[in-house]
Amino acid sequence: MLRFNVSDKANNDLFEIGYYTQNKFGTKQRNKYLDELSDKFQYLAEAPEHGMPKFFIRKNYFSYSVQKHIVFYKKYSYGVRIIRVLHQSIDHKKHLSEL
Repeated sequence: MLRFNVSDKANNDLFEIGYYTQNKFGTKQRNKYLDELSDKFQYLAEAPEHGMPKFFIRKNYFSYSVQKHIVFYKKYSYGVRIIRVLHQSIDHKKHLSEL
């Protein structure tokens, strides 16, 4: 089975998403949304071609939308590495160029 791993920046993104979601919608919704993201990470590990290439940001990066967030990832032989999980409204180029 292919797998995923999560970068430090993506881990921080997930913490912030969880914090915001819990404060706005409660613990149950936070857990549901973070579980959904984790399920999508595994899906992308097994089928990375389902994401859209984002060559204008970084070569060989891909993205996949999950509700109001965009998962940025890179394919590897073991599966995928989740690079960032960013809200759709922010400047993705800026946040990805800092890597």
